[in-house]
Amino acid sequence: MTLMLRPNEYLKYEAHFSYKVFVVPTFLMSIGILMFLAVWSGVAGNRMINIYGTILSLASILVFLGGLLFVPYVFRRTDNKLKIYAVTNQRVYVRRGILNIKEKDIPLSKINDVQISRTLIQRFFNAGDIVIQVGNDGSVTRINDINRPLDFRDIIISAIYEDAVVQESKARQQQQEQQQPGYGYNQGYGQQNHYNPQGGGYNQNNYGQQYRGGYDQSYGQGDNRDRDRQDKDYYKNY
Repeated sequence: MTLMLRPNEYLKYEAHFSYKVFVVPTFLMSIGILMFLAVWSGVAGNRMINIYGTILSLASILVFLGGLLFVPYVFRRTDNKLKIYAVTNQRVYVRRGILNIKEKDIPLSKINDVQISRTLIQRFFNAGDIVIQVGNDGSVTRINDINRPLDFRDIIISAIYEDAVVQESKARQQQQEQQQPGYGYNQGYGQQNHYNPQGGGYNQNNYGQQYRGGYDQSYGQGDNRDRDRQDKDYYKNY
């Protein structure tokens, strides 16, 4: 079974059962196979057994018990196919169960600690249990009998650091965008020129310039035509 990924999410690692979980089911299945061989070879013969007043043949009993001994192996094999222990760039996803399904999403930013617990038998099969501590309340998620638990733990820790770097980079970029001024011009330009005959020149005032987002330029110039006529009359007298 595969994990449905979210937008901008990619799979980094997916763990599986260790072969340790198949040791006991395989042993029981082997006994069941021996029972079938005994019936097929005729070792059981035509012997009859009285069970609580019910007469049953030994061969039928062996076939029934042999079939039951296959159930643990089939259960483990099916459970292994339906379980998902995955690490992505955003979360740790755990899915367990065949009939009663339990799913858990653990964001990388919420993980406080990742530990490994290994027994002697688990070490022989290169297996172990992953213990993930989540949040401030001390809640724990335990994943049992993971194959290559060291790799699974290292991938989780690496994903946590990568997620922290990404979040820090996004926060820094947002801060820079907030501090950066808007691009463009909003220019207001006003100028009035007045001729001062006694001063022998122009008196220039009211000059301003302002930048804002967008380009909006306004230009105004006060031109006093009556003053120009007076100036011409003034020069004519000389």
